[in-house]
Amino acid sequence: MNQLVLLDKWSTIFMFTESFACLLGIVLNGIVIFTFGKNTNRKISAPSYFILSMAVCDFLSCALAVPLAIARHFQGDWPLGKTGCKVHAFMIFLLALVSITHLAIISLGKYLTITKSLSKDSYFNKRNVLLLIVGWWIYSLMFSVPPLLGWSSYGLEGINVTCSVQWESSAFSDRAYFGVVIVSCFFLPLFVIVSCYYKIHRVSRLIVVNTSRRGGITITASRALMKRHRKSAMYFLAIVAAFLIPWLPYATVAFLLAIGQKINPIATSACSVFAKISFFLNPMLYGILHSKFRRRFIHLVPLIRRNRSVKPWSVIFEYVQSISWFSILLTPVSVNRASKHELNGN
Repeated sequence: MNQLVLLDKWSTIFMFTESFACLLGIVLNGIVIFTFGKNTNRKISAPSYFILSMAVCDFLSCALAVPLAIARHFQGDWPLGKTGCKVHAFMIFLLALVSITHLAIISLGKYLTITKSLSKDSYFNKRNVLLLIVGWWIYSLMFSVPPLLGWSSYGLEGINVTCSVQWESSAFSDRAYFGVVIVSCFFLPLFVIVSCYYKIHRVSRLIVVNTSRRGGITITASRALMKRHRKSAMYFLAIVAAFLIPWLPYATVAFLLAIGQKINPIATSACSVFAKISFFLNPMLYGILHSKFRRRFIHLVPLIRRNRSVKPWSVIFEYVQSISWFSILLTPVSVNRASKHELNGN
């Protein structure tokens, strides 16, 4: 009886966590997609398309996959039975693979920009980025589809409130699949990310030391470019951390299960649910750290004021104002609205 009560409590915690992540993920990723969509006529940096692709991943996770898990808590069983469980597991696994591969190529692109084309905004142009995005989606599909076709499988895990790859399987073919996936889709991208940022750190320090010794206008310009790119690299590093921190516990659990270790079922499900908070962390950081994105979004909402400074939290504040009747209460009386001529001028 005590065990059933404990499982019920954890199930309730998981339900609220997934509901919270689902709601915030839909709203915040929707903001990112909406803002990009409304600014297609403006110049958007090539790396930003990677962020857009990741926002689409997170939005799809929250709009399609996570609701299946939430419905399972209310119904007591997965919608459509085992099929619903497999659909949920497939989508979460696919979209997680897309995200981590995107982070790896973003890190590589930033390293190449600093070492090969410091004077440019990005080493990759828009065409290269779009081709890479399509390529990484196909790459991720190559590793997420096999469990649907019989090479390993998707199913219940932990305390049966989450679904994923059946990492605890001892079959030889399944173990082979685990090895291929863990190396190709986790350790390899992680190695690329760590290596690139380590080299970025070394190269940027070397340039700063050399420019401080030589001086001159050209050297000063190079130092300024390095400072700008290094700031951009730190921003993308925060995006990487926002994905890896929630997913590392589950990746560790999956690895231990794959090599035959026994893991507490509650811990397995808890790590799986905790990983879902990454769905809203990335767009939240994007809104907080990217000032150009904040300006572009705030210029799109109906209640924009030209004389308001763009604060990191103003993106969420303005979004709430623009979609709810609370805007009547939230709008300061003393702030004048911008005219239609001013809005069109932006």
